[in-house]
Amino acid sequence: MAYSRNAFRQPRCRYHRVELFHPHDVFEVGDLQLQPFPVPHDAREPAQFVFSDGDRRLGQLTDTGSITPHIERMLTGLDALVLECNYESELLRRGPYPPALKARVGGDYGHLGNDQAAALLARLDKARLNWLVGAHVSEKNNTPEHARMALVEGMGCDDDCIEVAAQDEGIGWRCV
Repeated sequence: MAYSRNAFRQPRCRYHRVELFHPHDVFEVGDLQLQPFPVPHDAREPAQFVFSDGDRRLGQLTDTGSITPHIERMLTGLDALVLECNYESELLRRGPYPPALKARVGGDYGHLGNDQAAALLARLDKARLNWLVGAHVSEKNNTPEHARMALVEGMGCDDDCIEVAAQDEGIGWRCV
């Protein structure tokens, strides 16, 4: 079957735009300021973001295997945070993954475990943090309950101030 070149073209949309960015340079999209920062992950030039409207700051940290001082500086003083809680160490150790994949996931360039997320939270200035979501929770190596308990420990608060995003549903819209 023959296809026309035009058959696979994306429809033109006035909102569709691709921007190249440097992971240390702030850029804007409309009224929203995006501050990328590099993270240690086994991908090509991975970056995460802090989003700001000038009044509030939302941080996102997923797909990183370890926490650097730069990551801590970027995520301190946030109003909201989406934080990776990919695995529970014991569940990963006993889980179904082959040894090489377990080493990758739990390595310095893999993903954040619950204990790493809790330790990061304990070190951050959380005075303004009023919204926290655990994200990128593995279906095989973690449970939402394990992730929530780790975030509660790191925050030093009741678990009603913490949400855990479901793999297949995420979370609904929230006002920060």
